[in-house]
Amino acid sequence: MRRFGVMILAAALSIASVAAARADPAPPARVPTEDGMRALALQWFAQMQAGKIDRTEYTAEYGAQLTDDAVQAMSHQLNQYGASPLRAEIMQKRAIDNQTFYQVKLFPRGDAASLLFGFNAEGKITGIGIMSMAGD
Repeated sequence: MRRFGVMILAAALSIASVAAARADPAPPARVPTEDGMRALALQWFAQMQAGKIDRTEYTAEYGAQLTDDAVQAMSHQLNQYGASPLRAEIMQKRAIDNQTFYQVKLFPRGDAASLLFGFNAEGKITGIGIMSMAGD
């Protein structure tokens, strides 16, 4: 009887873990963790302010959209904040199909910028959108 109870418990735990995985799947191993995403967002902001990007971090499709002119325009927009952000907070994380999205709020001064980062299953950036900037 005790063995039967252990088997039922094991089956219930297995079903619960499968259901939890389907409800909020973990991002692929190459997608940043929340701590890694905070660091990446701060690094990205500083690099973009300087007008420099590492195109190897992006998918080919998105990287093709990041022309030198587009990078300079975004750099100009971000430089309106002055100093680089002091901290970053993850506001939301979602996994949809083979994409993982992070909404990150950055705090350059007293203002805040909200950015949306998308990643594919290989951990390449599929897009970055400036969702809002204080004072807009």
